[in-house]
Amino acid sequence: MDMIAAKRRSIRRFTGESIDEMTIRELLVTAGRAPSGKNRQPWYFTVVTDKAKRELASILWQTAIDKESRGEVFGSLRISARAMEEAGAVILVGNRYAPLEQDYNDKRYRRVMDTQSIGAAIQTMLLAATEKGLGTLWICDVFQCEEEIQAWWGRKDELVAAIAIGVPAEAPYPRWREDVDTLTEWRSE
Repeated sequence: MDMIAAKRRSIRRFTGESIDEMTIRELLVTAGRAPSGKNRQPWYFTVVTDKAKRELASILWQTAIDKESRGEVFGSLRISARAMEEAGAVILVGNRYAPLEQDYNDKRYRRVMDTQSIGAAIQTMLLAATEKGLGTLWICDVFQCEEEIQAWWGRKDELVAAIAIGVPAEAPYPRWREDVDTLTEWRSE
């Protein structure tokens, strides 16, 4: 089976080549076609390039330095910061409804539905980028410096993820995946 999902890899090294605006726009349009619970389309995308991309990456670098100086665990923050610097673009993904609806956190179904919808949009974008020969990295390290990024971003949207997109400078091997039969139960009655 030669599906595009089987070809997708998390790319952590990019060539630094820029990506033209039309290509990014096509990826965003494709992401916007993802399934969305109740057609809420809760996602919001901010495309970050050039100087702004370096500023965003510097927030991750500084957080890693600060955490290291305090003896705290900072995981893959440096890897994510480098990937942001090397990528052609970084896309911040936000949930635009989280700060708008007063009872949002009390309505679990809305939060779960919107989170699933945003995840579907991200995955759709990743697969579309793979199909175009681009590499991507879904970055959740942004949560280690969420307040700083939110202040820099200047939006009230809830930060969900950052996606680095660019020309891959590596070809990682396929990562191990749990066998589908160990994760699946079939019922017919």
